[in-house]
Amino acid sequence: MFIGSTHFRPWERIWKSWAPGKCKFFMWLAAHNRCWTADRLARKGLPHPECCPLCDQADETIDHLLVSCVFTRQIWFKLLRSVGLQILAPQPDETSFDDWWEKASERVSGQVRNGLNSIISLGAWSVWNHRNRCVFDGAPPDLDAVYNAIREELRLWNLAGARGIPYLLALVPSQEQMGPWSSLGLGA
Repeated sequence: MFIGSTHFRPWERIWKSWAPGKCKFFMWLAAHNRCWTADRLARKGLPHPECCPLCDQADETIDHLLVSCVFTRQIWFKLLRSVGLQILAPQPDETSFDDWWEKASERVSGQVRNGLNSIISLGAWSVWNHRNRCVFDGAPPDLDAVYNAIREELRLWNLAGARGIPYLLALVPSQEQMGPWSSLGLGA
């Protein structure tokens, strides 16, 4: 180990996922708490929303936005349920996005782990984009809009040749569990 270097826990979950660079870069920023959420804006003395723009219930931090927010927890459950991994969805007592992601990733292995890390990267990136539309464009929080954006992005990843997305979706044993994903032609 290089003297003066630090260990960056989520490096492998970020950089070895099947997610495109835009998602990986966002995850790197989020892991380093470098996203311009209300807490960071307040520390710099800049204008900021009083509460989370998605749930309007708590102060906005990157951890709140990506794992504690009731809006986002619904997205995680719906997204993970669509690939049969709903047991890994964050629970109400989860407060650290990195800790939740690490625990979820450790509960699976191999191709499923790579797929899960990719889907978590896409989910977090999509929540961030929706949050920005709410803050800057005045859009109302919309679960269906985020979920549909994730579905469309996964469809595009599949068309672009994301090697593991069809593998992960093929693990879902029935069309009932697959739900809206079945219309994408990605599963079994």
